[in-house]
Amino acid sequence: MREGRPSFTAEAVAAARAVARVDPVAPSMVQGALSLMARVGSTGGAGAAAVNVATFGLVDHIELRTRAIDDAVRAGIDAGAAQLVILGAGLDARAWRMPELAGAVVFEVDHPSTQAYKRARIGARAPAARDVRFVAVDFSRDALGDALARAGHETAARTFWIWEGVTPYLPRDAMRATLAAIGARSARESRVAVTYGTPRGSKLGAAAVRVALLGFRALGEPIVGLVARDAMHAELADVGFRVLDDVAPDEWKVRFGGRRRRLLVVDERLVVAVSDGPPRASRAA
Repeated sequence: MREGRPSFTAEAVAAARAVARVDPVAPSMVQGALSLMARVGSTGGAGAAAVNVATFGLVDHIELRTRAIDDAVRAGIDAGAAQLVILGAGLDARAWRMPELAGAVVFEVDHPSTQAYKRARIGARAPAARDVRFVAVDFSRDALGDALARAGHETAARTFWIWEGVTPYLPRDAMRATLAAIGARSARESRVAVTYGTPRGSKLGAAAVRVALLGFRALGEPIVGLVARDAMHAELADVGFRVLDDVAPDEWKVRFGGRRRRLLVVDERLVVAVSDGPPRASRAA
């Protein structure tokens, strides 16, 4: 966390969304060099292609990941979710750009510093959601469940949870604690969409992965939470969720990428799961 600013990765994701033109709010979220990148890339054509290549496919990856999660959110709303909780919301702008959320209450959970920056950038823009509630949480010391309860999150109502681009930065115990909080506040038929990086890391091979890990560490955002597919499914099952879908970028490309060639090198997956019972805390042991 940079004092008074979101993480570098949060800004980079927003810039990539701007270049990919999947988020009309994203250009207003970034500053400095990333803002220049967003302006150059969002013109499309050669500019966007150059940014994509220079960032080793970041634009393609974030575009398809965003489309995949948006699709999962729409399905969750259609299935009766009345609440959307975005964990580690960063510069996510779904509450301001998705008309499907018109009947939903959105809870944006993140560090107070990130939220202050984001609210200043959003300004007076009207949300597409029925209501947006900022839930300030320092994950190193605050209880997620308590913070959501104070913000008015209802355990009796179906929730769609988004946990995007966060788990690779968390040790396994921290990931489990958050999943436990999700299970404890999820009514039957609630859904969760989680992205996670696998130990494989990248199609580019072990040497490229080592370089990337060093780069993230140099940024002060080390990768510490890579998880194998079966292990992630087991973690979800432990908190009462059944997997509906688990797809990698190549499948995102098939579903949402059209006919254009894509540069996809990161082995990150998106798993969507549904709660088959009442909130975990109320289940019999």
